[in-house]
Amino acid sequence: MSISSKMNVETVWFVTGCSSGIGKSLAHTIYNAGHHIVATARDITSLSYLPDGPTVLKLSLDVTSQEAITRAVSDAVSQFKRIDVLINNAGYGLMGDMESIPEADARLQLETNFWGPVRLTKEALRVFREINPHGQGGTVVQVSSIGGWLTAPGHSFYHASKFALEGFTESVAKEVDPDWNIKFLIVAPGGVRTNFAGPSLKLAPRHPAYNVSASSFSQLLQYITNPESQSSWSDPDMCARVLFDCVVGQDERRMPTRLLMGAEAILLTRKDIKSTLADIDAWEDQTMQCSQKEDASLSK
Repeated sequence: MSISSKMNVETVWFVTGCSSGIGKSLAHTIYNAGHHIVATARDITSLSYLPDGPTVLKLSLDVTSQEAITRAVSDAVSQFKRIDVLINNAGYGLMGDMESIPEADARLQLETNFWGPVRLTKEALRVFREINPHGQGGTVVQVSSIGGWLTAPGHSFYHASKFALEGFTESVAKEVDPDWNIKFLIVAPGGVRTNFAGPSLKLAPRHPAYNVSASSFSQLLQYITNPESQSSWSDPDMCARVLFDCVVGQDERRMPTRLLMGAEAILLTRKDIKSTLADIDAWEDQTMQCSQKEDASLSK
């Protein structure tokens, strides 16, 4: 697959979570295309794989800190005079039986996966509208997950963060003035061969009531942590190239609201949609009754 070049090589991409995984692959893809890249990570030394040069800005960024976000966006604008694409990629998975996860850990999951992208999106909208040339706008990409559409056991707060992010994004996309030319894309990968199921994964201690081999989460955990299972997951470099081409080619082909990544993402999402449609059809009569006025004689 060749990388499209519809956007000018002066395009400025601001990407979070570039230390590994899809973020690292995105940084490589953007740099190799000759575009400008603002690569961020908690530990700036993890960005040493990117060469130094006039098209690269490496920044330390903790997405849970508004002060750090404001400073990073300001540094990016100071260096490149604008931002054209924001990719909210930073995040991690928190797994565990819901009853065993400490509230502090659950809140940090939401702070990182939801509130971080919210704060960065607000900063980006201001830049797109007030700093970029009039009408140029920009693109916000939220790296979500098929876990922002459907659920699995042991991921309650992870799903909460991704469902919230997707609902937030779809609503904001309907708020912005079309004349601002600001676009939104939700990216929903399935399994990807990254550190998500490895060093980046946070697993809470099991709750004794759930910690049995026959439980749905126990079986899923065995699958996720099995290296043989991970070998069939999507390649992060290919995911990055698909995302890149989707954004740069949006003038020729309408950018979707949600871009699925990986064969299992299509299969699982279609299965979930079919199940929902079946429920709608099975309960249609009862649903329609709610719109009918009650017989006055029955209410006496």
